[in-house]
Amino acid sequence: METGSRALTALILGAGLLAAPLHAADLIGHGAMVNAVAVSPDGQRALTGSWDYSAICWDLAAGKELRAFQEHTGGVNAVAFLPDGRRALTGSRDSTIKLWDLETGALLRSFEGHTGNIVGLAVAPDGRRFASAGWDPSVKVWDVESGALLTTLTGHSANVNAVAFTPDGARLVSAGYDFQVRVWDAVTWRELAVLEGHEGSVNGVAVSPDGRTAATVSSDETVRLWDLATFKQLRAWTGHTGFITSVAFAPDGRTLLTGGGGDRTVRLWDVATGRQLAEFTGHAKPVWAVTYTPDGRHALSAGYDAVVKEWTLPERR
Repeated sequence: METGSRALTALILGAGLLAAPLHAADLIGHGAMVNAVAVSPDGQRALTGSWDYSAICWDLAAGKELRAFQEHTGGVNAVAFLPDGRRALTGSRDSTIKLWDLETGALLRSFEGHTGNIVGLAVAPDGRRFASAGWDPSVKVWDVESGALLTTLTGHSANVNAVAFTPDGARLVSAGYDFQVRVWDAVTWRELAVLEGHEGSVNGVAVSPDGRTAATVSSDETVRLWDLATFKQLRAWTGHTGFITSVAFAPDGRTLLTGGGGDRTVRLWDVATGRQLAEFTGHAKPVWAVTYTPDGRHALSAGYDAVVKEWTLPERR
């Protein structure tokens, strides 16, 4: 394990944040581009997926690799922890999803049914179901314990890039290459709404902690906020100078992180105003995934430079 980039400076644009340098630690271990990153519910571990066909579980405090998972026969494009923190899912270009025991490294189950690249995973809050986004194109919903395919959602007309459950588990939001965002009832699986406005592939989606809004990012270089009660667009803004790949809500819902594939930056935004609060630079190639730690004090970004960076976020005044 190596660490580096200890004195990268953030460009602080919001008066509500302290203009202080951000510490960045590099998690280096993958042999190819890293497409996915997730943090465990207790904030102690991270899981990353790469085109080297592996997923790696990391000790965040020590910055060390704990275990590598290498059963996939294609790039690993999606990862997700289960709420128990002891198990995790990986989705791959080999069209399979695998369930792992993180303590022993054992492969517990393989979910098969997609016929294309799997690029997104979302676990329901109760941990009993999860959804997968595929380039078939479809969204599939699975039972964690039995491995059964519960339903297939086929509203998207092109590759599905991302999925996210609302915190109450009542709805599922999906985003696709068809420029559309779709909202589904997670009980009946009826389509509730199609959210339109993006002018490019919608690459990432996140739901706010209170479940009221969804944030989406696109190849059209915009970030958009949607009201999940009225299905109306609340706000749209720009700032990235290229396609945007990923988005995450802070645990308190007040800020957003976005990953820039086109400009290789990570940006921090104020949700209420759409104002940029910080810009983090350091990745040598496109940023493909971003996430917060559960305490909201740190962020992780995964890049095509095969590096995962951990950032200490500026404190609010």
